[in-house]
Amino acid sequence: MDMDDPRKAIGIGCCCLSTIGLVILVFMSYSTLDATEIGLDYSSITKSLDKNNIYQSGYHFIGFGHKFIKFPSTVQSMEFSDKSSRPILSRTEDGL
Repeated sequence: MDMDDPRKAIGIGCCCLSTIGLVILVFMSYSTLDATEIGLDYSSITKSLDKNNIYQSGYHFIGFGHKFIKFPSTVQSMEFSDKSSRPILSRTEDGL
């Protein structure tokens, strides 16, 4: 290959840069959810939420500019069977 022609060198450089840019965009289009999470797809470009698709744990291709709004998929229920009429007062670890 004759690299004396600057047009060929510029063409090869542009091709390499566009390939690297495409790989970065595809890489940034994937997102993950842990085993204890579910997620909704939020587009930061259009500021909209896709309420029709609920994503489970794993790797997902959701597109560039999208991210997950994550929720815990585990449910914890507690039942208090205090027969007295006085209320049970409690707080969570973060003070709520």
